[in-house]
Amino acid sequence: MIMELDEIRWLAQLKEAEERFKEKNQILTPKIQRVPLLLRQNKKFTKYCSPKLISLGPIHHNHNHNNESLKLGEDYKLLWTSKFVTKYHENINEDTNQVAQFLLKRIKDDIKELKNLFDEDTILLGWKSNDNYLAWMLFVDGCSLLYFMENIDMQHPEALNLELDQLMQMWRDMWLLENQLPRKLLEMLSKKKGSDLDDLFLNFCVLGESKRYGNVVVSIHNHKAIHILDYYRSILISPHNHMEVNTISPYQDEGNNEQHHDVGWYTYKNIRDLKRIGIQVKPPNSPRGNSIAWSNIRFNSKWNGGELRLPILMFNDVTPYIFRNLIAYEMCPDVHCRFECCSFFSFMDSLIDNAEDVKELRLSGVIQNMLRSDEDLANLINELGNDLPTNLFFDKFHSRAVTFSEKYIKVKTQIEKHYSNRWRRWLATGYNTYFSTPWSIIAFLAALLALVLSFLQTWFTIHPNK
Repeated sequence: MIMELDEIRWLAQLKEAEERFKEKNQILTPKIQRVPLLLRQNKKFTKYCSPKLISLGPIHHNHNHNNESLKLGEDYKLLWTSKFVTKYHENINEDTNQVAQFLLKRIKDDIKELKNLFDEDTILLGWKSNDNYLAWMLFVDGCSLLYFMENIDMQHPEALNLELDQLMQMWRDMWLLENQLPRKLLEMLSKKKGSDLDDLFLNFCVLGESKRYGNVVVSIHNHKAIHILDYYRSILISPHNHMEVNTISPYQDEGNNEQHHDVGWYTYKNIRDLKRIGIQVKPPNSPRGNSIAWSNIRFNSKWNGGELRLPILMFNDVTPYIFRNLIAYEMCPDVHCRFECCSFFSFMDSLIDNAEDVKELRLSGVIQNMLRSDEDLANLINELGNDLPTNLFFDKFHSRAVTFSEKYIKVKTQIEKHYSNRWRRWLATGYNTYFSTPWSIIAFLAALLALVLSFLQTWFTIHPNK
């Protein structure tokens, strides 16, 4: 059978597509890339993904000439690079120009390897045939970021020649997915390797508190963070903060080892629904480092209620940027994960409907809200729920708060089983109505005493003493 020329080309396209996807699937380390196209089409989402004051890497570099704010950031990057090189040369006792040339040459020599750490469409944005300028840009951005991470201090912004508001805006910009720099670049420019570079990442995350007090220690096992955002995500989803599910139920058969499957449909609506049947929300009773890990969730089901332990969450003006960029990072096609952060946002979205739910969590010590109001925080959680990849799928058997991670599915399933158990709800309602406070106990005993006295009075009226 003789094929026409067009048919040959079409069949070749099939083979090429297969080879492209096979090559992408072999990538073990996620590349520096833009926010996924699906999220970029959402204008409300993308405003949290573009730098306002400082750009790092090639994606937004060309915007520096058209944006006055980014021009200011460029000036600061040159200043910090100069200071970084000066400090570097003090340690090796060489001229600053020689140090700068040495570091720049190191990047030029490995520019091909560095380019492979960025997504192809990122490098094609004016950089493909200009390796020398790309090397210079990576040199300045890498040195300035290392200097920033080393010297960031919210109490002393002057260490970076910044005002406090400028420091916070630049810190916010450096969290963005499209502003990340690869670890390989930072290791080439710095004498710090391995855990020492992780210490810089940590110092950045806690706004200099780690270096100032030396009391913040985070150990991430078996994971070499590829950039700042990946490092922070690793802290939040650390598998060493185990999630426990413990059920104490008089209605469950002993020896029943039934697996916790997703029930498919959740009847509880928010945290107030859980409170009404006696489920109390508390922060974890664990050390501070573990108390912020999102995997640190535990649910205990009891005959008279339940106890849901949630990680401590702090919300400020930077939080909406960090959370949305975590969502974007997990949705990147070469990030192989279980959508742990997206699952956590989904889980919180299933607990929070409005400001009243935020208030309950705030009073329980789980949430510290530094936004303008509880309503703003509730809106943030609900908006995050709308941006999750779970909402892209057919929702016939699930509520809209669907999780991918098995950890959260287990806890949500246990809560639903507790919530939908009629006997347990009756017992919890009775207990919380009559025995939850000293006054309700006194009122119950008084009513019981009145009932007994009324019975005795009736008895002796019918059967008087002879």
